[in-house]
Amino acid sequence: MLWTVALYYGVLLITVTVALLRGGPLERWAAYTALIASVSTTVLAPNPEWTDIEINIFVVDIAVLASFWSISLKTKRFWPYWITGWQLIAIFGHIQKMMFSEILAGPYALLSMYISYPILFVILYASGSVRRRGEVGA
Repeated sequence: MLWTVALYYGVLLITVTVALLRGGPLERWAAYTALIASVSTTVLAPNPEWTDIEINIFVVDIAVLASFWSISLKTKRFWPYWITGWQLIAIFGHIQKMMFSEILAGPYALLSMYISYPILFVILYASGSVRRRGEVGA
């Protein structure tokens, strides 16, 4: 399990680095949001059991949704809608666990954890494409 955390933080650090070096202000905002959310989740829920709704992770995910939604309201580019949509899927995973306690811990954990990868890859792509499009900001 430790290697999965290391892999995730490696991808996260690459995403933040690319956003800092090549991204515009909104790409950096999204990358910082992902970084702060990941560290907050690790601190607030170091060993989640996933048998019941993980309230601390749910609260962090709602804050992330609000941040991504704010980004999508500030640009005409399409990538913020993708990350907001992926984050909304994570929120719905928590809501489903709240509504249906018989959902197994494994699928709930997988949805909550691995939904971050598509978000990071979209931020990475958006950060790399800012200069190609000739944009300085988003």
